[in-house]
Amino acid sequence: MSYLEVLNNKKADIDVFYKSVGDLSLPLQVFLPDEFDEEKTYKTIIAIHGGGWHSLTETPVDWNGSWMAGTAKHYARKGYVGIVFSYRDLELDESCDVGDLLADCRDAMEYIKTNFSFVNADNVVLMGDSAGAHLALCLGMCLPCGEKSALMPSKIAAYNPVTDCVSEKWNYCAKDAEMYSPMNNIKSTDAEILVMHGTADAIVDINDNRLFTKKMKEAGNNISMVEIPDAGHAFILFGYKSTDEEVLEALRITDEIFDL
Repeated sequence: MSYLEVLNNKKADIDVFYKSVGDLSLPLQVFLPDEFDEEKTYKTIIAIHGGGWHSLTETPVDWNGSWMAGTAKHYARKGYVGIVFSYRDLELDESCDVGDLLADCRDAMEYIKTNFSFVNADNVVLMGDSAGAHLALCLGMCLPCGEKSALMPSKIAAYNPVTDCVSEKWNYCAKDAEMYSPMNNIKSTDAEILVMHGTADAIVDINDNRLFTKKMKEAGNNISMVEIPDAGHAFILFGYKSTDEEVLEALRITDEIFDL
């Protein structure tokens, strides 16, 4: 049995809707460690999926946790709490932009803090892939208006994140893309940040994140960047284009840097 098959056999221990917007309900799943003790608090991995900010347009009947579920399940197997959630599709209606998706993420973080006493609020690692990594960085950097989430991450792993939202390729995300562009809003943040990017990524320009990392370091932030040789976009996803071994190696590097 492959490791992916092992992960797929693990079902969510908690499966809820954390928010409703009109007729759309947004899902959240929690994966608990095997030796779970409800009297304890746990380091928690919250994983945000990507997909060009495109996600849900109708309430899912049986949500599968999306692409980052494997990451959450992996860390539950390691003894942590793993959580995934989804958000509105950018094209849900004409008025929707990335600010609404970020509001969904903040509401998910508030739901987690309010409802799950086993989450150690001082030890939350936020992980994201691509557009999900962009949302994770926005949460950790309190973009666009300095607004903090109810639950703030101590560490952020941003895998091939979109950091330059002003560029022609990505400015469709918002009417005022500069407000939500990490590259254009360099500031101090308390979270330790890891940017990881494949050198063969044809979707998000690796040079954007080299520059973003440089600017964040110059602003005094605890940030590092790891480049994965010959890796393409979304290399962190189980069951996508990378082998299980390649994904596990990227997560091993993450664990080493973050002491997980």
